[in-house]
Amino acid sequence: MRALEITGSGEPCGARLNPNVDRAYANTARWARDQGLLSSDVDLTGPRQESKAGVSGSPPRPEDVPDTVRCASGRRAPEAVGPAVGPTGPGVPASGIRDQVLLAAWTHPDVPGPELSLIACFGVWLDAVRHHLRRHRQATTAERYVAKLRAHLAGPPGGSDPRGAADPVERGLCDLRARVAPSWRWQLDTALIDLLRGQAAESAGSVVSRVPNPIDHLELGRGPGPGPWAARLVAYGLRTTLPAEVTGVAAFRAVHNAFCDVVLLRAPSGAAPEGTERSGSVVVLQRHFGQSRPLAMAMLGDLQARRSQRFDELTSAELPALLVGCRDEAQRETVLRYVQGLRDWLAGMLAWRPNSAAAEVEAATRPAPARQRTANRVRLPDFFMPFDTHPNPALETTRRHTRAWAQQHGLLDGGGPERAPRQWTPAGFDAADYALLAALTEPDADEAELALAADRQAWSWRADDHLIASDGGADFLSRLPQLLRPDSRAAGAPWERALTDVWRRTTAGLDSRPRREIAVRLAEMLELRAAELGAAEAADPLELLASRRRTCGGELTAALLRHRHAPGIPAELFATAPMRTMATTFAEVGALRHDLFRYRAGPGGAHSVPDVVTAVAAFLGCGPHQAVAIADDMCTARLRRFESITHRELPAVIEEFALTAAARARLERYVRGLQQWMAGELRWISVTGRYASTGDRSRRARRAFGRPGFPRQRFLRRAPG
Repeated sequence: MRALEITGSGEPCGARLNPNVDRAYANTARWARDQGLLSSDVDLTGPRQESKAGVSGSPPRPEDVPDTVRCASGRRAPEAVGPAVGPTGPGVPASGIRDQVLLAAWTHPDVPGPELSLIACFGVWLDAVRHHLRRHRQATTAERYVAKLRAHLAGPPGGSDPRGAADPVERGLCDLRARVAPSWRWQLDTALIDLLRGQAAESAGSVVSRVPNPIDHLELGRGPGPGPWAARLVAYGLRTTLPAEVTGVAAFRAVHNAFCDVVLLRAPSGAAPEGTERSGSVVVLQRHFGQSRPLAMAMLGDLQARRSQRFDELTSAELPALLVGCRDEAQRETVLRYVQGLRDWLAGMLAWRPNSAAAEVEAATRPAPARQRTANRVRLPDFFMPFDTHPNPALETTRRHTRAWAQQHGLLDGGGPERAPRQWTPAGFDAADYALLAALTEPDADEAELALAADRQAWSWRADDHLIASDGGADFLSRLPQLLRPDSRAAGAPWERALTDVWRRTTAGLDSRPRREIAVRLAEMLELRAAELGAAEAADPLELLASRRRTCGGELTAALLRHRHAPGIPAELFATAPMRTMATTFAEVGALRHDLFRYRAGPGGAHSVPDVVTAVAAFLGCGPHQAVAIADDMCTARLRRFESITHRELPAVIEEFALTAAARARLERYVRGLQQWMAGELRWISVTGRYASTGDRSRRARRAFGRPGFPRQRFLRRAPG
């Protein structure tokens, strides 16, 4: 297989131009004219700009031939296809059609002619959608328009009726759906729906001047962004259907994520002015690093080079793992063709945009930034926290109970032959104050519930410290299923005896189904934590955050709160997209908070503990102050997303399921419990002795209350506006 390498001459190795480019250009131009997608009266026989990337094997461009009769492959341009429509129609200029055909021809070199024309037409259509959204600068207008397009995608399998189209964009979509092979129509429809959702979000963000941080920008690119759509077009053009055994493994996700990152970082922004190379990624780096446009473009070149090299490393190193899941030689050949298609796409993108190739060549020669291994002397920001809480009145009683419970179960004496960590001496235990954490996160619990919550917190922190000290705790994890049995009386290490007691009290009033769910989430939390600690290399920050929301206990806590505060509510309600997003943002807020304070405190021993802030610094090549600011912005964005769901989306979910007044009150208690937990955890983590090096106590005390958010109001009331 050819390797995608950025050589010293700026030539992307292996890029080829599809020989069907001329026919695809004529067909695409004719299709755009017939659908009314041309916005300028330009002769379509004009030049298609040749790539100047210097790709080996591409024909040289004769200097003595006028541009007006030459196409990108060195041959004479096709015949005229007719006059263009006037500038009043919604669409793209004729130069945009040439660009999209060239992009399709460079990135899909082995695709047959009809499929190449269809891919180019999709590019022209998406360009028309971006132009249309750019003209309508109101977020609600963009969302309504995208919703209309998505309604066409949800139409009959044979394609929507073009007679119901209101404009050329809708008419073009109906025609494209009818041209897609029936066996692939559902897959392309799904990918296109996600891409349109991303286009609407980008348009809405530009209206409210909300620029995401670089990590969230990449997360959007891996979901409703151009990367998954490009990967789906690669599979469609090559007619490769990947087996589920391959798409479900971690190696495939890593390759796919690296590909999506490179596609997003090289893609021009839909909101950029015409004729510029300013991409959405440049705007993101400018805003969050405070850099000028040239410096932001240099940073973008660095990031593009690192992600391109990472993609090349993964496609070489992880390819055996992808082939292991194949059942026969035919599936292995399918995987090889798909991976080669991704490589061809990235090489063709560099040939189509030679400026990107030159930037990556320059970036690849810069030395990598040195990683910081000592304590990080950075000042944490004043965190955003729109919710409030209050200490439980039974705090002092719970403090005495938790101290006695920890001593009774041997959590304070080291638990065996190893020496007790500093945090688990009597003084360290009192400084951590796990009872305060329970009192702030469970302010309305009775005395017994509060004691159980404090004991559960003490055990979870002790188990985490044991996993760190024992490099994963393989023996403990192997005995975990026996410890979670209802009749377990296992007598082993102190944390195992403490787990047996906490588990018995936690599941005393639960049915079998919620008990199984909590057991699965607890086992997942511990096993993923062991995998984090055993990772040999720095993790992708988004993949690490997806793991941290489980290993920090966020998803386990959300499940416990749901079964405690909202029993009897249909499980289908919690499976809806708003409720799943609410639980995810809740878990990620806690993970980011803990990692910020852990990063500020620095390494607490000989064992390295991964955190999102360090992963962000290594991923972006930025300094500690910038990494802390990005992690804080990630946390703030998730809190605002939580607010948006509770104010705008949750009422619609309640109406959809027609909840009674009692069920509505239980759901309100659940959401209020999540809010109090986030506020209480922030207060505790700001003053606890677990992170003793996180600044002076007065500043930590101020930080514990967070920056104010929305005015206090009932969470089910719709926000103004």
